[in-house]
Amino acid sequence: MLNKTILIKDAIIGLGKDKDPLFGSVQYEQPAKANTIVTVQTDNKTVQIPLNQIEIIIFRFDAETFGLIFNYRLFISDNKSFNSWNRQTKKLACHELQPNF
Repeated sequence: MLNKTILIKDAIIGLGKDKDPLFGSVQYEQPAKANTIVTVQTDNKTVQIPLNQIEIIIFRFDAETFGLIFNYRLFISDNKSFNSWNRQTKKLACHELQPNF
């Protein structure tokens, strides 16, 4: 299987309930495993974190869908809940997340 670089340009990265989320881009090699290193680029810093230390990554998949990476798996929201997801992520990130794919 060939490795493929995944780049999510605009995401909310949750590191746990006791840590503030990061906002920025996420890059990693697919297929991802627990120890896969994820590069998170924010406005003022770049950090590299093993995937198993990231609780959740929330991003806007396309114009009408949100995506989540949780427990090393990708989940896609249904279109019915888009407006609710959009309001909540806009409140958290202070901007509307941009589509990625």
